[in-house]
Amino acid sequence: MRRAATLTVLCGVAALAGCGGSGDPLTKDQLATQADAICAEYEKRIDALAEPQSLDEVETLAEEAKPIVEDGVDELDQLRPPQELEDEYDRWIEVNHDSVEAIDELKDAAASGDERRVQQVAEDAARKERQADALAREIGL
Repeated sequence: MRRAATLTVLCGVAALAGCGGSGDPLTKDQLATQADAICAEYEKRIDALAEPQSLDEVETLAEEAKPIVEDGVDELDQLRPPQELEDEYDRWIEVNHDSVEAIDELKDAAASGDERRVQQVAEDAARKERQADALAREIGL
């Protein structure tokens, strides 16, 4: 199984950020610096996972990746964007949460042996990743 097809849902979400937190809002530059550092850390952790060679391994990968992705999204969710970026940032975090949910879909499809569904989930995740990338560019990440 190709890593790109099976890991899109997992790796794409690690590259995203969210909003929330408390305290003073960050500047745009601070947000970019902090979010990029967090993303790099979690991308590295995802990239260290074994490449799946079968549907069983896709299921295992999803189980291993989900807590990493959730932790990354949670950490990024603590960042507080500048007010002028809040709407875009909120949309971005929504995409993140959708992507985390897609990991469960990927795991379920792999567990049931449904390679076609695994492919569909990966394709849906790729579309969400493109949407998230566009939002990231709007935000300046």
